[in-house]
Amino acid sequence: MSERRDPAQSPAEFTPSDEQLDLAQYYICQERHLFHRYCILDESPAFPLFFMDRCYDWQFESTGDVPIISRYNGFMELVCRESWVETTFAKDELAAEIGRAIASGAHVALPVSFVHSDGTPYVTEWLVEVIDEDTIYYTKSTSDIKSRAFRRPVPFSELLERVVCTDDGRVSATEIHPSSTVDRILGMGSLEAFRAVFREFGLRWEEGRLYRYVNPVVVGVEAIDQAIDAWEQRAESIVTAGTVSFNDTSRLNKHVQNRFQPVQHFLQFLLSDAEIGPALGDDLVTRIRGQWHQMDTALADVLKFGSLVVQQPVTRSFDLYLKYLRRLRDTVCEYQRLIVDIQRALTQ
Repeated sequence: MSERRDPAQSPAEFTPSDEQLDLAQYYICQERHLFHRYCILDESPAFPLFFMDRCYDWQFESTGDVPIISRYNGFMELVCRESWVETTFAKDELAAEIGRAIASGAHVALPVSFVHSDGTPYVTEWLVEVIDEDTIYYTKSTSDIKSRAFRRPVPFSELLERVVCTDDGRVSATEIHPSSTVDRILGMGSLEAFRAVFREFGLRWEEGRLYRYVNPVVVGVEAIDQAIDAWEQRAESIVTAGTVSFNDTSRLNKHVQNRFQPVQHFLQFLLSDAEIGPALGDDLVTRIRGQWHQMDTALADVLKFGSLVVQQPVTRSFDLYLKYLRRLRDTVCEYQRLIVDIQRALTQ
């Protein structure tokens, strides 16, 4: 693994490429912090291996801005054990606590509040990397170019104005420390790292079937079917209102994209790696290329017609969106089988 960059380096000394910043947006908020740490700062190409279990099965969420969440997430379980420290402290301790955490080698994710253009308040996170007297330097990965930031300096007073506090005036923060297991795996050869992630996530084979610890891995798309049904039931009311809320905008496309794009990055890594490619064999490589392109097309269509619903919330727009959401659902079925077959080929 490459030597870790000094977090105190200024943007003038190190600026990530536009390609790296673009890739970061396809992960969910918390994962963007980890992408930043391991892909941008450490330049670890094998980072996508930690998403090998993300596409097995899903759970439908009827509220909030996230329609489906993965039932399998070995990476976040690992990070929560070894890297993340959830803490709270009084607002007047903020500067000292940020300084303490950064001095220990951590970054600090803080909730900050904004108001969307439609008047909807929302909370996002700034990843604070440096604090220097009355200035903090934060990173924000997002598809919105205007909001994207890499170690952007802002007065500490602005952070105090935006940081979200609990009713008793305390700030909830996440300290993101190095993970010894992640660092160890990313220092391995690619095929060894693949197998190490597989074991770390509790995955194993028993009589030809994939298990996670003692339970068989469930593969299915029921949650996506439930999401489609929910949109069908709500379409008329949204069309009648003539507007799409901020939360629904995210449910339509953003939080569909970032369920699958990290797995797309996983497949791209497998195809590009000189050690793993030959181990897969020609037939499986051909399947990976085909399924990657099918998923890429399906996600692009969902994004296109989800955006159309937001711009023109009429029945025709919704019908087209649902058509391509169903196509994505059908694509996922073969995609899941592919993921399992890849793991079978590389770990048995």
